[in-house]
Amino acid sequence: MKDTIQIRMYKKEKIMDRVTLIVPVYNVEKYLKRCIDSILNQSYKNIEIICVNDCSPDNSQEILNDYEKKQQIRVIINEQNMGLGKSRERALKESTGKYIMFIDSDDYIDTYYVEKYMAVMQSEDYDMVIGGYTRDVDGNKKEHFVKYSDWSVLSYTIACAKMYKKSFLIDNNIGFIDIRCGEDIFFSMELFMYHPKYYVMEDYAGYFYYFNRKSITGSMNADKKLESFIAEIFNRFIEKYPLEKMEKDVYWKICYNYITNMVNALIVHGHGCGIKSMREKYRYFMDDLNKKFVDYKKNPYLHFGKMKKQSLKIKISVSILMFLNKIGVDKLAYYLLALI
Repeated sequence: MKDTIQIRMYKKEKIMDRVTLIVPVYNVEKYLKRCIDSILNQSYKNIEIICVNDCSPDNSQEILNDYEKKQQIRVIINEQNMGLGKSRERALKESTGKYIMFIDSDDYIDTYYVEKYMAVMQSEDYDMVIGGYTRDVDGNKKEHFVKYSDWSVLSYTIACAKMYKKSFLIDNNIGFIDIRCGEDIFFSMELFMYHPKYYVMEDYAGYFYYFNRKSITGSMNADKKLESFIAEIFNRFIEKYPLEKMEKDVYWKICYNYITNMVNALIVHGHGCGIKSMREKYRYFMDDLNKKFVDYKKNPYLHFGKMKKQSLKIKISVSILMFLNKIGVDKLAYYLLALI
């Protein structure tokens, strides 16, 4: 009985570590209260909420003022629009929590969200804990789970639905770039480069990702040329982490990550764009691919069987399209998708 009491006291003592939840705010007055209330309703109480108003043009600041007056949140106001990533960075520097979580202001979380992550984080002193998410499209919800593998760090490219040890981020200077689309891709690759000790909660999806059609991601289409954003993100990454200095397996994984993001840009955001537009996108992709990864055809991860615990959807699309690339007929597949 005495041992049981000591264990409970130990767990209670450990669970008192503070968690900072960072919420960038821009043009989300319709969803902001839902987001903040879901954080305030957490079963885990030792939390700090930092909201960063990134020059929001709507009434979001008035909503933040109401919460701040009650001393429920801290508010940082950017003097100029910095974008999602840099707003997160600013809050990270001012945070007081031992652990960090990012939440987008049009999303919301389950009541036991922080508690679930903390229980795992402290069980083995991890650098990061990864969970799934529930996609909410106009009230229709679908759970998306993550499998336990390095791909959950590298290619599961959302900064949310994860918990980070603050010291791991700060000590390794892991952060975001100022590109306004796909900043989580860069962040995820930086995490991967420092080999974090991580755990994946394969059966938990307590982060609710709301599909906001007015957000950067929700409004992305073929005209916005996502492929050019992807190319620039990898330019910045390679500038900081030269490919020639990487271990071979790390190099192949970064190469694979580049290809998956480009394929996603063309087939998900580019389908239905018309053959003329797809021809330009395909040429841009191939030119950039050959410039960055001249030996990409030798990448062992392009083979379906090699890709263990990667998303089945990614495995199928990438392996098929890159096989067609190998035999020189992949552009026909892209042109077909351009008509759908």
